[in-house]
Amino acid sequence: MPPTLIIDGYNLIRNTPELASIDREDIAEGREALISRLYEYRKIRRFPIVVVFDGTGFYHLSTTRENRMGIRILFSHQGQTADDFIVSLAKQKGKEIVVVTSDRGIHDRLRSTDCVCVRSETFDAKIDNALYELYKGQGFKEEEDDTARYPGHKRGTAKKPPKRVRRQRDILNKL
Repeated sequence: MPPTLIIDGYNLIRNTPELASIDREDIAEGREALISRLYEYRKIRRFPIVVVFDGTGFYHLSTTRENRMGIRILFSHQGQTADDFIVSLAKQKGKEIVVVTSDRGIHDRLRSTDCVCVRSETFDAKIDNALYELYKGQGFKEEEDDTARYPGHKRGTAKKPPKRVRRQRDILNKL
């Protein structure tokens, strides 16, 4: 089962230079640009995506839930921050959840759960890589491993990381 991405919308917008410049001009256009970018990513990776925006102070919003281009868009309720909404949503969903935010408070609150937290900047780079694969036909080349050149060279101890760390690494590699 593919992981579900829960994205802190405004955090990702403001940590992506192209989207941040659009957001400074018009906040609604910034949201639309993010949704379009995520739609392009979703065409490649096919992960369920939930984007959470802070709805506090937006009294004119008629709905707090919306589905567009296969992306679920949620606004936090009045009196609730997007951070609280993201944490409660992630705790409800359990495993196979990737929370995308650079907010240290969210990372700290989700540390005891099985969720994987990814910084917005890292996820933006993953989107760029996926779009590069789509439009150029291949991904970025990884750096060559030195042990392949020197087969007699030992790599060190063969200790495996804990299962939780391996699972999180596998999920991040899928992005």
